[in-house]
Amino acid sequence: MVISVTAAQSLLSADERAAIAEIEATTSILQLVTRLTGMRFAGIAKFTDQQWVVCSAYDPLQMGIHVDDVLDLETTLCSEFCINPQTLFIPQISQNGRFAARPVVKQYAIESYAGAPIFLPDGRLFGALCALDSRAMLFDDPNLPETLSLFARLIGCIFFANLTTTDQ
Repeated sequence: MVISVTAAQSLLSADERAAIAEIEATTSILQLVTRLTGMRFAGIAKFTDQQWVVCSAYDPLQMGIHVDDVLDLETTLCSEFCINPQTLFIPQISQNGRFAARPVVKQYAIESYAGAPIFLPDGRLFGALCALDSRAMLFDDPNLPETLSLFARLIGCIFFANLTTTDQ
C-alpha cells in the first residue's frame, strides 16, 4: 500500500515536519560546503557560554566528530567568532602558531579550516558553520568568504524559524 505525500504529511506533526526539513536543508548545505571548499568535513555547531555543540555534521572523511559531541568552546577554532565575527580561513594550521596548539587541532588531526559565524535573524550569535580537512587547502576562490557567509545566514534563518517560543 502506497500512502500519498499529503496523507503521510498529515501523520506528522508540524514540529516533526519542521525537524525533518531542517535536517534535510542543513545536510544539503553541508554537502555543498564540502564541494565548494574541496574539504572533506563540514559541520554546524551551536555555542553556549562555554561549550561548542555539534548540531549537524557531514563527515565522509570520518574525522570522528559526531552530532551532539560537546567540546570546550575556547579549545575550538570556531571560538574566534566570539571575538571577531568574520569568516575565517586557515589553509595550513600546522604553520600557524596562533592555531596549531589548539587541543581540537591535535585531537582531530585538522590541517585546514574554513568557517563562518552563524547569526540568528535577531542578531544573536548562534554558532558556526565550519569545514575541516586533514590536508592543507588552498582557498583561492575570491567568492568563497561571501558564499560561506550566505550559507551561514541561511542556516541561521532555518534554525530561527524552528525555535520554540520558549527558546526565544
